Amino acid sequence: MAVVYQSPSLPPTASTPTLTFEERWFLFDTRVALLDFEPSTTMASSTTSNNRTVRASLRLAAPPSSSVVQLYTDDDVRMGPSVVAADGNLLLIHMVVPFKGKRIEKFHHNFFVYQASFDWPWMKSLPPPPDWVAQGKDTGIIKMGECFVVASLKPRVIIDRSTRKGVELEVEVAFVWIFRSGTNKWDIWQLDMPHDSDNGLVEFHWQTDAVFSFDEFMCWVDYHHGILLCDVCNSDPELRFLRFPGIEIWRCGDRALPTRFRTVSICKGRMKFVDVDNGRFRSTENDDNRSTESNDIGSTDSDDNEHCNGNGCSITTWTLKMPQYKWEKDYVLQIEELWSQQSYQDSRLPKIVPTFPVVSMEKPDILHLIVKEPGFYKESWMITIDMKKKTLGPYQLYKNPVNERGTVLLTSVTYILTVR
Repeated sequence: MAVVYQSPSLPPTASTPTLTFEERWFLFDTRVALLDFEPSTTMASSTTSNNRTVRASLRLAAPPSSSVVQLYTDDDVRMGPSVVAADGNLLLIHMVVPFKGKRIEKFHHNFFVYQASFDWPWMKSLPPPPDWVAQGKDTGIIKMGECFVVASLKPRVIIDRSTRKGVELEVEVAFVWIFRSGTNKWDIWQLDMPHDSDNGLVEFHWQTDAVFSFDEFMCWVDYHHGILLCDVCNSDPELRFLRFPGIEIWRCGDRALPTRFRTVSICKGRMKFVDVDNGRFRSTENDDNRSTESNDIGSTDSDDNEHCNGNGCSITTWTLKMPQYKWEKDYVLQIEELWSQQSYQDSRLPKIVPTFPVVSMEKPDILHLIVKEPGFYKESWMITIDMKKKTLGPYQLYKNPVNERGTVLLTSVTYILTVR
């Protein structure tokens, strides 16, 4: 899943490039680059929970190049920082810093809301969430006019003693932390998980892979199951479950890395789902004649796409039809169709099944994906595919900034956020 930033009005200055229609949105690396302070028109400041300075700014590049958030702080960062979610031009940044307890060193989860803007950039630190047991990756943001809502979900097991004859049962519920900028405080809700084994949501098997907003819903994604939607702007929120189409429901012990092969995002107000079938990370519609062992998506390892010859591999896209909440298949592209094109054969691109799909924020039929040569330090390419025309578009070398002081560019691939 991705996070997307769409630029507000950009003043035409010498330091600000003129952006075309396709360049009003940007692909962001989830990692934040820790750098020494550099003046920027997008710079905004705040303070950490230790009352230390923190500043953020942008380094922008037009898609399919990767943009990055730059951050400076004189605090001691122990985890992160990273961009965990975004909505509109608001980015949610998470990092962990230590503080001295009475006897041992403890840690604070710091969340910052950064308005990425050339006209009016600002940065706000949120108060620490009470009784926090979730993680930064479980947290998302919704922009509501001049206000915003931040929410995090964590499934937990509780003991239910309300059964007959006093029998104690373990029950999975969801604890949801909701921060509203209007009240400047967190509320904690215990909500029932909408378990439905026939529909694919089995108790004790949920794990969040990504978070995004859709209308006034916060959406938590498990790429082996589907989406949990919560109306966090409501005074009495509740959860509902939306299963992904055409995929196996995961119930094994090894999750693998589903973010390599699937994404869900919003394009022009419509929800899109993308599934890359690489030969082992299979969709159910292609599995009728294969053994259970080869179909077990939990057995996927990180090098599967490197050894696949493309036979039977495909990329499939769906659109969620509203208000029915029904998935409708858009297009299926066989990988061999892509490789057989003259433009692909004339390129430097290796015949490797692409991963980390991202939907264009302006053109719903356009996907950006990464093709990485076998080997840890080998080159990676960001390619563009038109799913409607089934053609290869522009491509270029893909580089990621490393999350260290000073910027080092590597060709290793990390998960991409898209920020609107």
